[in-house]
Amino acid sequence: MRVGLAVGHSRLGDQGAYTTGEYVLSEWDFNRDMVRRIAHVLNVDHRIYDQYPAKSYVGGINYLSRKLIEDDIDAVIELHFNSASRSATGHEWLYWQTSKGGEKLASMLRDEMEKSYPDMKSRGAKPRGPKQRGSYFLRKVRPVAVIAEPFFGSNVDEWRMINNNRGRLAGVYARAIKKFAEG
Repeated sequence: MRVGLAVGHSRLGDQGAYTTGEYVLSEWDFNRDMVRRIAHVLNVDHRIYDQYPAKSYVGGINYLSRKLIEDDIDAVIELHFNSASRSATGHEWLYWQTSKGGEKLASMLRDEMEKSYPDMKSRGAKPRGPKQRGSYFLRKVRPVAVIAEPFFGSNVDEWRMINNNRGRLAGVYARAIKKFAEG
């Protein structure tokens, strides 16, 4: 099995959301670091995708879709983090509504996150349908696909907890991917 680790907001000029508090970082910068940390501990064949030569969201996803096929990727996780109000909390894992593989991978990521962060609110593994946030990526790419939203960057306490031990979150991803790859 070959897995893709895709950094959300990798199209030209897009940084995504920003964290809040004493150490402000863009979603793209945080997740570009995160995929390297995951890759360092991941013993599953993988590829990193962090540069989409397109200006639009659709153009970026279309580019990524072609690359995933070229590289014979079986499953892909696009890394993000949520941003809303300062009081918003929790992690969620999004998959296309009819994808059994997507549901399985999203559930494995959720389960690993719940084990590693038992005090964090679990918002669950959530199916996405047409016109919902992230739906174009989840529907467009051929491999099993999940959008990872492991915390709220807009919540100072959640961001501090994640940032103070990024290796812990990288372990969540690596363990879930390994379990998924093993069947």
